[in-house]
Amino acid sequence: MNTDEYRRLFRNRIMDLYAERNWVLGIWEGGSAATGFLDQYSDLDLGFVVEDDKVEETFALFESLLEEHYGIISRFRLPEPSWHGHSQCYYFVEKCPPLFYVDLLVEKKSSGDRLIEPDRHGKSRIWLNRENVLNPVATPDEEMLRRNRRFFRIQADTYPISETETRKQLIRGNGIDAMLEYQGFIQRKLAALLNLKYRPAKYDFGIRYGERDYPPDVAEKVRKLMYAGSMEDMKPMFQEASEWARELLIELGSKYSE
Repeated sequence: MNTDEYRRLFRNRIMDLYAERNWVLGIWEGGSAATGFLDQYSDLDLGFVVEDDKVEETFALFESLLEEHYGIISRFRLPEPSWHGHSQCYYFVEKCPPLFYVDLLVEKKSSGDRLIEPDRHGKSRIWLNRENVLNPVATPDEEMLRRNRRFFRIQADTYPISETETRKQLIRGNGIDAMLEYQGFIQRKLAALLNLKYRPAKYDFGIRYGERDYPPDVAEKVRKLMYAGSMEDMKPMFQEASEWARELLIELGSKYSE
């Protein structure tokens, strides 16, 4: 069975199980299916909206379906309260394509925050939508500006710490610590500023998906900076990265400083 057929059958089984249960109000598929990058290695990102007292039953039914048809190898339920305020569990199963797993998010009806804003999460594939609980709309401009300003303030205030710690390890010659600090600087600090400039709706995504969201020349520059082969390579690369970050701080400050 090819991957497309596998996913189609998986969806049909899910809908057969949940569609007639009126306490299930919404089901959608996100992840690469929503962003247009679905391929043979994609996992299944599922979101549910259910009545507030049905969260655990949703998980129990889903696990029964997996046990019956696929066999559960392992699962990881996020400790709650989770960072996003919802319930989430990752499942690895026996009968599946290579590198496949299920990421199941279950939201209470009362929660409100659906995590389906198209500017942040792409165009979700809605499977079920009772009472119009799934209404994908972009984050309002005023709200996004408020978030971006707060995020920029944090980046600006913490920048000296990140730069100093990286420079310190480079001077000391601690190879492992220097690499960790350097990579952290690129992946978190520089990427945070690039996000604010080039994809402000995804300001908090770190460097993930930057290769496809940044302009090609910017993505290529970041890619080169990420691969430092030695301590001696790292020193001039860090100088370049820190100068770039400082330029971005000045540029973005005119937009996001209150």
